[in-house]
Amino acid sequence: MAESTSTTEPATLTVRVLLFSVLREKVGARELEVTLDSSATGNDLLDHLAEAHPAVAEHRGALRLAINQTYAPHETELSDGDEVALITPVSGG
Repeated sequence: MAESTSTTEPATLTVRVLLFSVLREKVGARELEVTLDSSATGNDLLDHLAEAHPAVAEHRGALRLAINQTYAPHETELSDGDEVALITPVSGG
């Protein structure tokens, strides 16, 4: 009987989250490492962060994501090792 070999994706993925501006101040960190299910999207990451950090929940509606230094919709699927920056609105004059 031949053995079947199958490749399975890891059940989780880990992303590096970069924080800026008000989020950096309120969370008290420049970056976080977050482990999520392997099928996670940017929305799933934001859900996870909002539960752990009230500041993220407070600003969630205005946050933009940059995945690996490229702006991306919140629905974008994440990959293991991605760098995700949470971009808050910038005001200026």
